[in-house]
Amino acid sequence: MTPLVRGYFLGMAAPAVALALLMLGLPQAGSGDPLLMVLLVALGAAAANFPVMVSPRYKTDASPAIDLALVILFPPATAVALVGLSRILGDGILCLRRNPLSRSRRREPVDLVFNASQLMIAAVAAVIVFHGLEPFFGQLIAAALAACAMYVVSASLVVVAVGGLTARNPIQIWVETAGSELKQTAATYVAGYLLAVLSNGRPWLALVMMGPIAGVQMALKRSVQLREQTVAAVESMADIVDRRDPYTFKHSESVADHAVRTAKKLGLPDREVALIRLAARVHDLGKISVPDAVLHKQGRLTDAEFELMKKHPQTGVEVLEKFPEYRRGRELVLAHHERMDGRGYPRGLSGDEIPLGARIIAVADSWDAMTSDRPYRAALDAEVALGELLRGRGTQWDAAVVDAFAQTLPGAVSQEPARHAGLARPLLRSLGAVAGVVIN
Repeated sequence: MTPLVRGYFLGMAAPAVALALLMLGLPQAGSGDPLLMVLLVALGAAAANFPVMVSPRYKTDASPAIDLALVILFPPATAVALVGLSRILGDGILCLRRNPLSRSRRREPVDLVFNASQLMIAAVAAVIVFHGLEPFFGQLIAAALAACAMYVVSASLVVVAVGGLTARNPIQIWVETAGSELKQTAATYVAGYLLAVLSNGRPWLALVMMGPIAGVQMALKRSVQLREQTVAAVESMADIVDRRDPYTFKHSESVADHAVRTAKKLGLPDREVALIRLAARVHDLGKISVPDAVLHKQGRLTDAEFELMKKHPQTGVEVLEKFPEYRRGRELVLAHHERMDGRGYPRGLSGDEIPLGARIIAVADSWDAMTSDRPYRAALDAEVALGELLRGRGTQWDAAVVDAFAQTLPGAVSQEPARHAGLARPLLRSLGAVAGVVIN
């Protein structure tokens, strides 16, 4: 964590405390039910300990439901303080029970300070909206707008922090995470409103309402698990296709690794990188319909055999159409044999008509094919293979993708994009001309 980011994390505490104190200036009607107060704080702390990983970089939990209920049920200053206390307790427990074998970044006290502070600031925004609008629009509309304010403020503060930690554009991060969490967040806030309405004056109902809230959380978890299981099953099918030919064993894995490195080098958002990896892992799935006699043929394919081979992208798409998880990735699978000059297949697309993800997979696929042993030839030397990519730069393959790919290879040096095949040697000079290089 850089000093600037650490300063941002710690600096969040000052406005959080100041705003909480300012809340004392608002009308503090009633003190709230002490038993309900304790129950909600405890439930919020518990909810923070059961996050669901929506994506490799993003996780969510049910605590926003409790936070909204606190805003609705308690006086402004009390609500803000309880939101902060609930998060401090929840994160504190997480720190104590953290798995020492976890590969995630170790939690530090500064993380606890930031999490509690940003939620308190978000609660202040929700309090102002709720108490300011309730007399005019009623409780339901005021609560809905307060939930929106809480979400927007909290998400804004978090994406700025994540942007600082990852050196990425916060707006880009927000777009990615919003797509993953919006429905879940909306359902959570609805549950939080119901929690507030039903438990007001009836603390025991707070425990009952945790059932539906936990149900929303479990539904999201189950959805994530089902998606992961579906992807694992489809990738297993793709691996079986690769194993039909000993020369292509782990081919799809290698292509996916190359494609991910290239996509990151091009600065694509995490969501697009994940999509490219998803498609690259199954790009040859359609070869399941290609007869062994064609797939394993030692010599050159006849025109009829090549026409049969050219059908595998479309066949792969037909298989993937049965799985919603591949809705966007299907287009990349279909187009990974298209060429920049329009001489590819199956549709003869050219230039920008070819999705960028498919152009990236095409380069990764060609590299792995050239640097692997095949029935009709031995693996090409790494310099020779890169020379082929550079010669086809702008005609067969996207020039920018080839340049980015070349920079991901071991020993690549930072320089202007390669302009001709002769630059293959300096780009790989520290490889020692190792034959058959495959990046794992």
